[in-house]
Amino acid sequence: MSEGKFKVSALKFRPQTFADVVSQDFVTTTLKNAIINKKIAHSYLFSGPRGVGKTTIARVFAKAINCKNAKDGEPCNECENCLEITKGVHPDVFELDAASNRGIDDVRSIQDAAKYFPIKADYKFFIVDEVHMLTIQAFNALLKILEEPPEYLIFILATTNPERIPPTIVSRCQRFGLHRLKITEIMEQLKFVAKEQNVTIDNESLFLVSKLGDGALRDSLGIFDMAVSFCGENIEFSSLKEFLNLPDNTIYFNTSKFIITSDIKSIISYFNNLEENGLDIITYINGITDHFRNLLIVKSTGSSELLDESDDTKAKFLEEAKNYSVDQIQRILKLLFDSESRFKFSSNQKVLMESLLVELCRVNREIVDISELISGLETLKKKTLK
Repeated sequence: MSEGKFKVSALKFRPQTFADVVSQDFVTTTLKNAIINKKIAHSYLFSGPRGVGKTTIARVFAKAINCKNAKDGEPCNECENCLEITKGVHPDVFELDAASNRGIDDVRSIQDAAKYFPIKADYKFFIVDEVHMLTIQAFNALLKILEEPPEYLIFILATTNPERIPPTIVSRCQRFGLHRLKITEIMEQLKFVAKEQNVTIDNESLFLVSKLGDGALRDSLGIFDMAVSFCGENIEFSSLKEFLNLPDNTIYFNTSKFIITSDIKSIISYFNNLEENGLDIITYINGITDHFRNLLIVKSTGSSELLDESDDTKAKFLEEAKNYSVDQIQRILKLLFDSESRFKFSSNQKVLMESLLVELCRVNREIVDISELISGLETLKKKTLK
């Protein structure tokens, strides 16, 4: 690891050009072409989940437009404008966090600043993050600027909740929807970061850290930094799992086995043992739900390709899916979903969990009984017809 003041990986390896941005090719290509063809709009809306690159792309866009040596729509990252925008000290690029500056006075300060021509750049930029947090009065004030913007003014609005933005604002913006990153894309980026920081990490750990990011590269990089702090420069799956305090997926395969065999005694004993060893009950029920979701996907499609799991785990799901029917899995999932609200307000989650596990075992047995009953009726019908 390098010496000196520590800088989190999400900032240290933040993309500085459109080419560095992971996965969002539609957005970056469109913006580069707009710069090359000089077809710049005055307002843009970037929407999408957290940690997928909304404000990063906004900053790169601000650099590319104001860069003195831009080439093919990319900033040079060497001229004065590029360097100051990267450091966040450029006098013509403003960033506003609407989550903490959401009132009409905050937007009026933007109106006042917008009256003046850029000091050093060709365009004056306002990047408004979490714009959906603005008040109605603030949105009305912002609308006035967007209706008749000066030629030198560009707005980039970023949000995780575009449905909360008034249609009058949305209609005046070019809208770009950013998507969650695939696990494989996050893994590739983590491999690069690990190599740059001289950290060795095994494939299982790499997959786990990527998956826990839930499609957000920034979150995965944050988990990676914590893993380095705990494990050092050699991250192994056994140590990582202990650090994150995550239940092994073997737990859910065992639970599923008890459910399919209607083994109430074993599943209650197994759960109590897990609970005594510190397993969080909500984590457990969420894990069971995800497990049966994966089983439903495999059973319905006959393939494990849609699962965000390692190859070994995918093989386990393919094997286990043979023990269930689609109807059985759907009945189990319905019970799990119906129990969510009960857990939120329960004062004794352990007893409720035990009761739910008994229900899960019984509902599976009832399906088998009904199936046998239908089969018996069909046999009786054939005998009657004879």
